Amino acid sequence: MPEPTHDADQPRGRLVLITGTGRSGTSTASGTLSHLGLHVPGPYLGANRSNPKGFFESRWAVRFHKRLHKRAWINDFDGRPEAVELAREAITPAMRDELRGFLEDVSGEHDQVVVKDPRTVWCQALWADCSADVGLSIRYLSMLRHPAEVLGSRTEYYAAGADDDRRRYYATSSLGRWINSSIVNERETRGARRTFVRYVDLLRDWRTTMKKVAVDLGLEYDSDLDDMSPHPVDEFIDPDLRRVQVTWDDVDVPAPLRELAEEVWQNLEALADSDGTDEGASRTLDGLGARYAAMVQDAKAMSHDATEQSVNKAKDTAVRQERKRVREEEAAAAEAADPAAEQSGVDRFRARARGALGAVASKVRSK
Repeated sequence: MPEPTHDADQPRGRLVLITGTGRSGTSTASGTLSHLGLHVPGPYLGANRSNPKGFFESRWAVRFHKRLHKRAWINDFDGRPEAVELAREAITPAMRDELRGFLEDVSGEHDQVVVKDPRTVWCQALWADCSADVGLSIRYLSMLRHPAEVLGSRTEYYAAGADDDRRRYYATSSLGRWINSSIVNERETRGARRTFVRYVDLLRDWRTTMKKVAVDLGLEYDSDLDDMSPHPVDEFIDPDLRRVQVTWDDVDVPAPLRELAEEVWQNLEALADSDGTDEGASRTLDGLGARYAAMVQDAKAMSHDATEQSVNKAKDTAVRQERKRVREEEAAAAEAADPAAEQSGVDRFRARARGALGAVASKVRSK
């Protein structure tokens, strides 16, 4: 790919990266910006029961991140503090070139581009670097939704019908992922132009909320938001989108994890109220991140025996399956090499079997 020829001090466009945790309203934010004239490159993921208005999420970005996560051996929404480092180590020069090419293509005729994918949390530095390489000024829109509601929403759509133990496991692991993703997202976007938006604020008063987003991120819309006449966003944003409304009382998770998540939430709210910059909140989130990492290490230590048992069982199963595969291949090769000999062996086995069955029948008749 040829080197970019733009003046690095004069960005030719803006890239808005919509991030946050899953089920926090990122699709609603992306769709709203699309209706306000910004370019959200498609094709998109299709609508489904969990997101009937559509995701406004680029298939290219989703596939790119999933390939990266597969190389890094991390979950899309991973609860391990080291997940971001694993993702960094998995990035290849070819992936960088691929992302630069994508950004060149989608920004060729647009000076305001929106890419929405919560999975960017593990590689925001990559997006920032590649954006700068192609002359785009990056800025971040992080959607916020209370963790109890995120858990309720994820459990509703992804663990429906599970038994109580499974639902508790799912809720606990999902809360760990919410904490980790939230802390990493704040840390990785710190110092950049950014804004934090509460999902409930976007649903209640999208005009006021999006005016603040425009100021915080330096965006231009194709509509006057002071004009209260009907707008396509009025139909797009439906307060009923917030279908799952729960509190901590409705979620079965360990108390220490719940308390930590609530502290993270309160500091994210402080950032939402201060245009994305609050040094005290950022310092506190660093401390909460250290607490969470220690909690994860303790959990690993306590579950060591169960984890080791699962690993050993998986190894034994893999060994048995491999031995079976080898035996089957050897038998097939022998048959292919000498089908007559193979058939002769089968005939001898059948003859012995018939003889044994005949002897048993004679004994039965003699009684």
